[in-house]
Amino acid sequence: MQRILLAILIMGLAADSIAAVNVLVLGGNVSQAEFPVLEKFTDVDGERVNYTQTNDNSLPGLQNADVLWIGQGEICENGYSFNAETESKIRNFVKSGGIVISIGQDSDDGDPCEVGWITAPIVGVESPDMPTFEITNALEVGDLFKKPNEIEAAEFDDAWIEPDDAYIVLATVNNGQEVGIALLKHGIGYYIITSIENENAAQAATNAPMMENLIHYAVYLKSTIAVEYRGKLSISWGKIKSIY
Repeated sequence: MQRILLAILIMGLAADSIAAVNVLVLGGNVSQAEFPVLEKFTDVDGERVNYTQTNDNSLPGLQNADVLWIGQGEICENGYSFNAETESKIRNFVKSGGIVISIGQDSDDGDPCEVGWITAPIVGVESPDMPTFEITNALEVGDLFKKPNEIEAAEFDDAWIEPDDAYIVLATVNNGQEVGIALLKHGIGYYIITSIENENAAQAATNAPMMENLIHYAVYLKSTIAVEYRGKLSISWGKIKSIY
């Protein structure tokens, strides 16, 4: 019986190692520089990653994605772009096991980026350009700044302050006063909230190693999520891998 169960697990693992990770990218409305860089990162430890870009903020095809990448300024540049239906769609996506990565969003003094698409309070803030960051001691940092690239600098701009206690801050900017990157769990999925700035080609080139690391980190998070939401055995990839 144990051999049969192990064989089933091996077949399930093999099937998922072949299946691609699908990333839906909301982009192209504000920055044209980000997607050509992002779509190059097609391999994560042998796992194929496919990218589909849409400029439709109603997010068609989200139900087929594993990761939603919300590109530079797509939420808040020159006004808030999500309606209540899209907000609900994103929250449900994460609740069901999806990963959302948010790149820099515009906030102005007295007009912070709206956060109805997130499930815990946080405040957008106008910030200066910031080329440095500080990594926190949170265990959840893992290899985010080490794999596959050793990250020593990145471009940050408008950031976040006053994160709810539900957020796990992974990096700070502006001398520790603002959130550079944070992790938020909702349901069985995660938000990765960042303040990375990719408005132009030079910034996107500088941030390319960090963008690749974010994709690796997101795929790792997917590997730790229980697979039952996809109609498979109710066991996490972490537990499956520990068998070997």
